[in-house]
Amino acid sequence: MKYNYDLNEYILSYESIMEKLYALYSKNQDVVRMNIIGYSTFGYSIKCYKVGEGKKHVVLLGATHGCELVTTKFLFELYKDLLDSKGKALFSEFTFHFIPILNPEGYIISSSNVLANMKCLKISTCDKLEQWSKLYLKNYNDDDKIASKGIKCPKKFYHVFNNSCSNIDNVHLRNSVNRILVNCCLNEKVLSVWAANGMGVDLNSNSIDCFFEMKKLRNQQKYANLRYNDIPVTKPSPMSYPGVSTFYNCPENYSLDQYIKGLYYMNENDDVNEKFIAIFSYHSTGGEIYSYPKYQVEDKFYKENMQLYSRITGYRIIDDQIKYGIMDYYRRALKNTLCLTIELSKLNANPIGPFSDLDKLEDEFVKNKEAMIAVINHI
Repeated sequence: MKYNYDLNEYILSYESIMEKLYALYSKNQDVVRMNIIGYSTFGYSIKCYKVGEGKKHVVLLGATHGCELVTTKFLFELYKDLLDSKGKALFSEFTFHFIPILNPEGYIISSSNVLANMKCLKISTCDKLEQWSKLYLKNYNDDDKIASKGIKCPKKFYHVFNNSCSNIDNVHLRNSVNRILVNCCLNEKVLSVWAANGMGVDLNSNSIDCFFEMKKLRNQQKYANLRYNDIPVTKPSPMSYPGVSTFYNCPENYSLDQYIKGLYYMNENDDVNEKFIAIFSYHSTGGEIYSYPKYQVEDKFYKENMQLYSRITGYRIIDDQIKYGIMDYYRRALKNTLCLTIELSKLNANPIGPFSDLDKLEDEFVKNKEAMIAVINHI
């Protein structure tokens, strides 16, 4: 391996990542402020770490989907890097708002089962993590090939994990997850790929201004895509269910929306020249950049900045036809604020597929850091 990593730095429990984030905050209180922007249904705080003192504001989001563990790892590494002497040079111009885990309940459901499996399988080195992740990635992609033909059958990728609701310490969260599984006729094998919050609402699908369009779309789809074609999307579920209405059983989105609007309108009644310039919402698997606002084909502001990000990372720019998600709303609503959705890692298969080649993943981390800084300097 080109990089020498401690396995314990890769897949972290919710408690561990919170401790590490707080430790960095405690050591750097001259440039870091910590805010709690809201709470999840089961009482987990959604923390934001403000880094820097500049008048140009940048929001960085991770773990919108619980099983996208690599996004929290990336934002933690970026947060650490900005706090070194070189990164601090940016602080006079920019203020970074890090929200490493927007969906703490989903993160806990997925990560607790990944970590329990690692312990059971005695995955004690980075090499063993890569081998396990490669097996998972192969099974996952094989299942996709079968599902792409419209076939529903038992999934190979589920058998790489031995999941259990008992791995979820919070009894109220555990009971909610159990109820969702029973109602969806699913078993515990899906826990490691849990993307929604603890109430079975998918944050990205809980649209603000296109909720009924999203609801109609899910009613047409009935089940999630490809290897997830056994997971329903029309009722509380591990993924893709939009909920009953905007923000209902989705306090994470409400908290984020209040925070983002506070930044967007902060200069409304004063003359301090504060400017909200960008949101980078990091998801995982695909190596893609999601893009233009609805009804604005190849908007120049978006085109230039996406092309810059793409040149540095090698990621593909995707102009998806259906633009109902939460970030699609911000792309439409926030004028002169760049709102990009970045799919980290060219490797597939949440939650562990991206860890099947750690050297390649670290190279992608470096490129994404460079791309983010290049874009905010370009805006």
